[in-house]
Amino acid sequence: MINPPSTQPDSPERKVELDQTVDYAVQILVEEAHLVGWTRVEFLTAILDAANARLSAIEEERELEAGSN
Repeated sequence: MINPPSTQPDSPERKVELDQTVDYAVQILVEEAHLVGWTRVEFLTAILDAANARLSAIEEERELEAGSN
């Protein structure tokens, strides 16, 4: 479903490629969820909540790693 990047990390096109990839993946997830009974808004809200929780967990891991060095 998700292809690897075709551009280098410092390439300006990389952000565009990533945005397109994420948009496509989210569209698929939202439509699949909608077909089984979730509203698009509640599902997208849940995606935002999950993404924020994952970002918080990553930040906590970084802080723990920095503290142990």
